[in-house]
Amino acid sequence: MNSRSLNLPARTGLSPNVRAALLCVVSCAFFAGANALAKLAGGLLPGPDLPPVQVTAARFLFAFLTLSPFLLRRGPAVFRTAVPVRHVQRALLGVGGVTCVFTAVQTMPLGDVIAIAWAAPLFAMLFAAIFLGEYVGRARWASAAVGFAGVLVLMRPTAATFEPMALVAALAAVLTGAEVATMRVLATRDSTLTVLAINNLIGAAVACAAAAFVFVTPSWPQAVALAGVGVVMVTGQAIFLRALAIAETSAVAPFYYATIAWAALIGVVAFGEPLGWPFVVGAGLIAGAGAFVAARGVPRRPVEPVTPLR
Repeated sequence: MNSRSLNLPARTGLSPNVRAALLCVVSCAFFAGANALAKLAGGLLPGPDLPPVQVTAARFLFAFLTLSPFLLRRGPAVFRTAVPVRHVQRALLGVGGVTCVFTAVQTMPLGDVIAIAWAAPLFAMLFAAIFLGEYVGRARWASAAVGFAGVLVLMRPTAATFEPMALVAALAAVLTGAEVATMRVLATRDSTLTVLAINNLIGAAVACAAAAFVFVTPSWPQAVALAGVGVVMVTGQAIFLRALAIAETSAVAPFYYATIAWAALIGVVAFGEPLGWPFVVGAGLIAGAGAFVAARGVPRRPVEPVTPLR
């Protein structure tokens, strides 16, 4: 978690953009790994089937516990904010989005779920245009249309192949997109550590309260996986934030879609999930559109792009 330890040696001669891209790709492996652990904990490991909201509670709780040593060093001041309502809004949307992802991965291939959920930045662009008044040019609208077409391909909208749970993954993308639009406000008001601390604290409180009504005692293997979801996720966030610290967001954000490739790889190796043409086409359209919007679709009124950290 020490940002200095995440630096690649300067002697490599790599430019900041290249180092940031490599760090981003590494962070994506952690994001995909956290979702794979959620899939394992939910029902694939020995033990009872766990409610998705219980897995969500573990994700936020153990992420907050992982951050706690750094929060103690900063003291209570880290929780001070002038926009508490925005933080609550962001946390509620985040809990909803994460729960939808963890619900979908229990029955759908990991790669498909992550690909659909990673359309969130496209929805964020839509919400930012509607509610924040951001300018969206033709190129960005065209890219969004391509990305949404990729979501439809992954949902397999025919009577014979339609996957109902894909609607839950799509809802995750919508909720996360709204969360990202909210994060645009927070990013200009509070420090990164404050945003992470408050989000994980509120998220843990809300998700744990909801999980209390459906709590199922996990087996020891499940308990380890549950703890791993939060620890692995927040570690990935730390690496990703380090990437953003050494290069411009537009240079890093396109590589965020490497999460889809990592998820597909883990799905094949760990869960034996096949990769059919819908994944290749759909995920390719989403990743390509999202990367274009992140790297080249700059609005006329510049706004620092925000990438969701799952």
